[in-house]
Amino acid sequence: MFTTEAQRTQRKKVIRLLRIKNTEVLESMLIHAYHPNLIELLKWFCVRYSDVVFTGGYEERDYPSVHSTIPVRGEDMRSRIYEDPASVVNDVNDHWAYDPTRPEYRCVVMHDTGRGMHIHLQAHDNTVYRGN
Repeated sequence: MFTTEAQRTQRKKVIRLLRIKNTEVLESMLIHAYHPNLIELLKWFCVRYSDVVFTGGYEERDYPSVHSTIPVRGEDMRSRIYEDPASVVNDVNDHWAYDPTRPEYRCVVMHDTGRGMHIHLQAHDNTVYRGN
C-alpha cells in the first residue's frame, strides 16, 4: 500500500502516533490474526486519522461477534480524542462499504456497549474501499 515517498513519510508519521490503551488491549491485538480487509481498513484509518488510540481487539464471547471471530474482524478505537467523532464515522463509511450486498451494514459505528462510547471498526469478506 505504501509505495511513493510521500506515502512512506506518512507511514512513518502514523507509526509514531499510534497508541494502545493498555497491555490487555495489546495482547488482544496480537493473540490472533486479523482479517485482511480489517487490516486494510485499519491502515487507511490510521493514515487518515493519525491520532489513534486502540481500545479493544479480539474478545472471547458466548455469542457471534466480529471481535470473537478468527481471523478477527472488529477493532475498537477511542472516540473522545476527536473533536467531532460522528464526522469521523461518516467519513469512513463514505469511503468504505462493509458488504455492498447489504448496504444497511456499516464499517464503522459509534456506540456504547457498557464500557463507554467508542468507535467500532469492522470488516467482512466483501468489505471494499469505495475510493476518494
